[in-house]
Amino acid sequence: MDQHLIGYIVGYLGYRIAENWAMAKAGTLAKRPQFEWTMALIVVPYYLTAAAPLLEYLIWQTQPTAITWVLGGLGFLAAAFFRVRAHLDLQKGFSMAIEHGEEHQLVKTGLYARIRHPLYLGNLFLFIACPLFLAARVSWLFTALGLIGIVIRIKIEEKFLTATFPDYAEYMHTTHALIPGVF
Repeated sequence: MDQHLIGYIVGYLGYRIAENWAMAKAGTLAKRPQFEWTMALIVVPYYLTAAAPLLEYLIWQTQPTAITWVLGGLGFLAAAFFRVRAHLDLQKGFSMAIEHGEEHQLVKTGLYARIRHPLYLGNLFLFIACPLFLAARVSWLFTALGLIGIVIRIKIEEKFLTATFPDYAEYMHTTHALIPGVF
C-alpha cells in the first residue's frame, strides 16, 4: 500500500473512531432508530463519498499533491471535531432519525449556541475531505449530492423541530443553520 492510501485510511478511520468514542461517551452508540427515508439523504452520500475517491485513486490513479493531502487532512480533522463536539453537546439527544423521544430536548449550548446543525457541518467537512485528500474528480458529484441532502434534511428537520419545541422558531433567529454568516 502506498502513502496516499494509508493516509486516507488513517484519516477516515481516525474520524470514525473519534465519532464512535463520542457516541459511546454520550450513550448513543448502540441506539438504532427505525429507518425513515430522510436518513438516506445523509447515509447514501456518506458511503459514496467515502468509497468513490478510493475507487478513483485505484482505477484512474489520481495523483494527490501535498496541498490536497493537507487540506483533505484538515477536512478529516474538522469533520471529527464537529461530529465529536456535537455528540458530546447533545448527549442522549442524538438520533439518526427525525423523531422525538423522552430524552430529546432543545440544546442551545456548546456548538449549538451558534450553529443549529453542527453534526451536518461535520458531514459536510467529511464530504469535502474524502475527494480532496485523494485528488478525486468524479467523486465531487457525491459531495454535491451530500450537500443537497444536508440542505433538504435541514429543511425537513427544522419543520419538525419547530412543531416539537415551542421556542425553536426563536432559536432559529439567533443562530445559523450550518455555517455562521452564510446559511
